[in-house]
Amino acid sequence: MNIHHSNPCIRCGTQRVVKRSWKEKIDNSIIINTQTICPNKDCQKKVDFDIKKQKDKNTAMRVRNEQRILDRKMGRKPAVYNKIPN
Repeated sequence: MNIHHSNPCIRCGTQRVVKRSWKEKIDNSIIINTQTICPNKDCQKKVDFDIKKQKDKNTAMRVRNEQRILDRKMGRKPAVYNKIPN
């Protein structure tokens, strides 16, 4: 049985290519990782920028959430998060 896997670019839809592949040993298991990229360099730069932007947004949300949890535990009055100064 021959299985064909499709891995299109999330932005332009072209077939992604393998950039590098490596093995990691975790306990008694060997994990094979493969990093793929879009063959269009401009498209890949935009995808990388979008991914970084999303990671930064997720990190900021996680930090705000952790701060709210600490405020609740300490019984403090909630601070105003992301307040834009006038």
